[in-house]
Amino acid sequence: MDRADRHPTTPATRRGASHMRAGESPPPGSLKLGSPLAELAGVGPRRAQALAGRGLHTVEDLLFHLPARYQDWRERVPLAALRPGIVAVVEGTLERVRERPMRGARWRRLVTATLVDDSGARLKLVWFNLPAYMSGRLPQGRRVAALGRVVEGADGQLEMAHPEIAAPDAADGAPIRPIYRLPEGINQRMFAKFVAHALEEVAGAVRGAIPEELRVAQGIAHPSEALEYLHRPPADADLAKLRSGRSPGHVALALDELFAFELAMCLERERMARRPGLQLCGPSTLTDSFVKGLPFKLTRAQLRALDEIGADLESSRQMNRILIGDVGSGKTAVAFWAALRAIESGAQAAIMAPTEILAEQHHRNFSRMCARLGVMAALLTGNVIGNERQRLLRALSRGEIPIVFGTHALIQENVRLARLGLAIVDEQHRFGVFDRARLKSLGPGANVLMMTATPIPRSLAMTLLANLDVSILDELPPGRTPVATALFEERELPTVHRIVREEVARGRRAYYVLPLIGEDSGDEAEDEPKSVAVMAARLKEGELRDARIGVLHGRMRPAEKERVMREFRDGALDVLVSTTVVEVGVDVPQATVIVIVAAERYGLAQLHQLRGRVGRGRDASRCCLVVSAGADSLARERLDVLVRCGSGAEIAEEDLRMRGPGDLLGARQTGALPLRFARFINDLAMIAKAREMAEAWLRRDPALELPASAGARAAFKRMLEYGFSLADVG
Repeated sequence: MDRADRHPTTPATRRGASHMRAGESPPPGSLKLGSPLAELAGVGPRRAQALAGRGLHTVEDLLFHLPARYQDWRERVPLAALRPGIVAVVEGTLERVRERPMRGARWRRLVTATLVDDSGARLKLVWFNLPAYMSGRLPQGRRVAALGRVVEGADGQLEMAHPEIAAPDAADGAPIRPIYRLPEGINQRMFAKFVAHALEEVAGAVRGAIPEELRVAQGIAHPSEALEYLHRPPADADLAKLRSGRSPGHVALALDELFAFELAMCLERERMARRPGLQLCGPSTLTDSFVKGLPFKLTRAQLRALDEIGADLESSRQMNRILIGDVGSGKTAVAFWAALRAIESGAQAAIMAPTEILAEQHHRNFSRMCARLGVMAALLTGNVIGNERQRLLRALSRGEIPIVFGTHALIQENVRLARLGLAIVDEQHRFGVFDRARLKSLGPGANVLMMTATPIPRSLAMTLLANLDVSILDELPPGRTPVATALFEERELPTVHRIVREEVARGRRAYYVLPLIGEDSGDEAEDEPKSVAVMAARLKEGELRDARIGVLHGRMRPAEKERVMREFRDGALDVLVSTTVVEVGVDVPQATVIVIVAAERYGLAQLHQLRGRVGRGRDASRCCLVVSAGADSLARERLDVLVRCGSGAEIAEEDLRMRGPGDLLGARQTGALPLRFARFINDLAMIAKAREMAEAWLRRDPALELPASAGARAAFKRMLEYGFSLADVG
C-alpha cells in the first residue's frame, strides 16, 4: 500500500461510491470525459494538482489509469513467511493496541498494535498520523485481516506500515483489490472512490475504435466494459490473467487501440501508394564505380537492399523505406550508394545524423570512400556559422553541392535545397516525427530512407512497420571478429577493473556504462554505486588512477558532450564513464572493452547496441555484463542470451520469445507511437487479428464515412493529435 494510505477501514463494497455533500459535485449529467479532474466529486483543486503530477488531467485520463497490480484479500500469508518489501494480507488477533498523540500535532495519533496468528507468530502494525476521530476504533481482541506493505522497523523487526483492516470475511463481495501507482497525498481508497464516481458518471460515454457489429462478431468487450472489469474486477476474475495483463479487459483495450493503429497504417499506405515522388533513374556511372572501388565485397543482404532501394528510386511513387541493420552490417555503404544514385540522376541528397560528431564521421567517411568520384560533399552543423554558413546555404540553394551531411541544422527555416531527391535519416528513432517530416519538406517529392541499428524481429517489423517498405540487413560481412561477452557478479568488479587496466596498458580504450548519473541528480542512495559520478571518482582514485578518465551523460550541454566524445575518439581519454548516451556514437576502433554495470536494467536490444561500441577495429574485444546482487534468475536468463548470441537478429527473436511483442512495442523509442496499452499485446496473432479487422472494415467503408465508423474516425483523429506521423512510424 502507499505510505499515504493511512486510515484503516473496512473495504468498500463493489459499488460503494459515497454520496457527496451539497456543492461537491457538478450537476447531474454535466461531467464529461474531457472535464478537468477538479470537477470530479471529491477531487478539488489541490488533489487535481497532485494527480496532474502523474499525467492525469481529465476524467478520461483517470479512467484509463489502470491498476499497476492486484491484491486478493482471500490470499493469506503466514506471518513466518513475510519478507521486507512485499505487500500481503495477513490474518490474526489484534492485541496490545496503543495510541499516543503525535509530537507537535495533538489531534493526530501514533497507533501501534500486535497481530498474532494461529501459530503464535507476531507482527507489529503501525499507523502514523491517525486522525483523532479514529481513536478507539481498532477492535482489540478481535480477529481481523490486514493488508499492507511489510517493512523493517527501527528495531530490526518486521512491521506492517499503514495497513488496511477488515473483518476476515468483509471482502467476500469484492476480494480482488486494484493497486494503483499514485502521487503523494492520494491514497488507494481515495483514488478508488474517484474511479467509482467516474465509472458511474461517464464510463458510458467512452467510445471504442472498433465498430460495434465488428466487436460483437469478434466477441470483444466494449472499452467501457473493459474499464469496469479492470477497475472493479468480479470475485471470479482470473487473478493470474489480471496480474499478467492477459485478462479480457486488458485484451479488449489493446485490441481496440491496435485496430485504430492498423487502420491508420492501412489508410496511410494506400495514400503513400498514390503520392508522387522524384524519379531517380539516371545512368549508373557513379554507383557502379563506387561498388567496384570498395575494398570489400558487398553481402547478399546489402545487394538485396540496393535492388529494393534502386527500384523504389526509379519508381514514380515516393520512396518511404526503413533500413534495419545490425551494428557492422553495412548500412552506411548502402546509404552512400543510395545518395550517389540520387546524384547521378541529377538530384541532391541530404543525410541527417543525431549528433554533430556522427554527422562529421559520415561526412569524413563519404569523402574518403568517394574522393575518386569527384563528388563534392558539405557538412552543415551548428558549428558552421558566419560567412562560411552563408556561402554553404547559397551553394545548396543553387544546386552547386550535390550532397550535404548535417544534424538538426538541416531542418532550420533558412535551409533550401535546389532539388532534393533523397533524404536519409540515420538512427531515425533519435529524431521526432516532425523532424523527419521537415527534412522531407526540403524538397517536394523527396524520397526518404530511414536507418536504424535497433534489432527488431523480422515478424514484428513487418507488422509494426506495415506502412513502410522494409529492408533488413540480416548478415554481417565475413571476417568480422565477434565481441566476447561474459557475465560478472557485482562482487567481481575488481576483476573487471583489472581487465580494463590491462587493455589500457596496451594502448587501447574502454567504456563503462552505468544506469544513473549521480551528482545530486535525485538517484536513490542505495543506487549511488551504479552512477557515473561515483564510478568515475572510484576509478580515478583506485583501480585506474593512472588512466585518463572522462564522463559523459545526458544532462551535459550538447557542446560539452561533443567535446568529450572527440577527446575519447582522438585518444586524449583512455576511459569513458557514461550513461547510455554512448548507445549511438562514433567509431572508435581502439576501444576494445565495454563494461555495463547493472546490466539487468536494460533491454536486450539496448545491450546489443551498447556492445556494438567495441569490436570496430582489428583487436579482439570484450563486453563485460555486471549483474547486480539482487538480480533474479529471469534477468540472468535474459542476459545469458547476449553471451550466446552475437547477431542482432538472433537477439531480437529471443527477446520476442521471452518478453512478447507487447513489451518490445512498449519499449520502442519511435518518438511517435501512441500505444498506451501495447504492453498487453500477448502475441503476434493479436496484432495480425487487429490488422485483418482493419482491412476488412476499410473494404466496407474506405473513407470511414458510415455512422458505424464514428468511433474509428475519432480514434484516427486522436492519433494525429498525438503527433503520430503516419508516414514516419520507423
